[in-house]
Amino acid sequence: MARTLITQAEFDAQFNLAEGFGNSHPIRFNSKIFDFYVEISPGHRELIFYDCLFTEKVLFTWGPELVQVLEDNVEPANIFGNNITNIFKETVFFNSCIFEDFIQFDNLIFNGKFRMHNCVLQNVSFRNTTFNDLADFWATTFTEKTIFYKTDFNKTSVFSMATFNDNVLFTYALFGSKAIFARTKFKKGIDISQTIISGSLQLFDLHFNFKKYDAIYVGTDDKTYQNFIDRDAIIPLENKVHTFQVLKKAFEDIGNYSDSILMLREEKRALKKLVYHKLEDKNPDSNKGDKWILILNRISNHYQSDFRNGIWFTLGVTVVFGLLTLVFTRAYLDNICFSDCEFNPNRLLNGIKFFINFLNPARKLDYLDNLKPTFGGISYIFDFLGRIAVGYGFYQTVQAFRKYK
Repeated sequence: MARTLITQAEFDAQFNLAEGFGNSHPIRFNSKIFDFYVEISPGHRELIFYDCLFTEKVLFTWGPELVQVLEDNVEPANIFGNNITNIFKETVFFNSCIFEDFIQFDNLIFNGKFRMHNCVLQNVSFRNTTFNDLADFWATTFTEKTIFYKTDFNKTSVFSMATFNDNVLFTYALFGSKAIFARTKFKKGIDISQTIISGSLQLFDLHFNFKKYDAIYVGTDDKTYQNFIDRDAIIPLENKVHTFQVLKKAFEDIGNYSDSILMLREEKRALKKLVYHKLEDKNPDSNKGDKWILILNRISNHYQSDFRNGIWFTLGVTVVFGLLTLVFTRAYLDNICFSDCEFNPNRLLNGIKFFINFLNPARKLDYLDNLKPTFGGISYIFDFLGRIAVGYGFYQTVQAFRKYK
């Protein structure tokens, strides 16, 4: 159905208190174009917008408090309260709507259900917003940075199939009940590190673009840290680490260990960057040993997140230290050939046995005596270093496997 223009007078007429009082039918707008600034204040009827286009700002504002039920001995003159309220008691529903400008929900309380299905939002503000009933953003696209600042979701909140094209931050927000993220797409970053989760996160098939999840190290200054969050919707590196810790735990709680492993991997990646920055803050010229330990951790099991790294690391150090041990022996030097070499199956078999034996860190030392070390016994040094490296590789592999508990 093609959208048609609506005038401001036609829009305001729908909210005429005298005309609407006692009318329980929803206030409904179907396939309309709003080319003017829209203000919506609390009313006593359900509010529905279907397939509407808003080209200017939309503000949910405070309005007069309505008294719908008359108590005994209440004068008719007081039927409309004199107080100003920010409470929307009835359901608010946007379906397939497009907001080309700014929409604001600051300092409001929604006691009725709030639904926003299959909508497109450019710039939206949720500050001190409270949802006391269902808050449903199914299949809605948030094209700009979004901050749910001190937003309370006291009942079920739904972000299933929603798309966040830029950073989304739940800063000091509250999930008091179930928060459902199913097939939710995060094309940049998400920050739930400062979210109060007294309910539960229900996560299913989340989609991330990890390469575009940018986080910035903001240092130790608290004011700078807060400005990044409040003003710029930039995710600090510390928050990225904690966000993936929360997501990892939520996946583990529902038994989804495969996705929890992905969250652990990203947590470790962010943590490595964070540690580097903190070490540089202390002293750029010191703690290089700590950096090498982090690098070794990444190579050997990717910060306890990938056992395959541990296997390849163990095999690699076996070959490297095994060869270094072998080449400084008389048995190797006497059998080396530079031209016209013939295949010798016994020599190949002995080589395989040597490396299998080298995989055992507790092997006996007399095997090396039989090979007759040369050059002052340097082979014993490489054998000793090889035992340490192989043992470390086994340990790191086992540590990575512990994720599959």
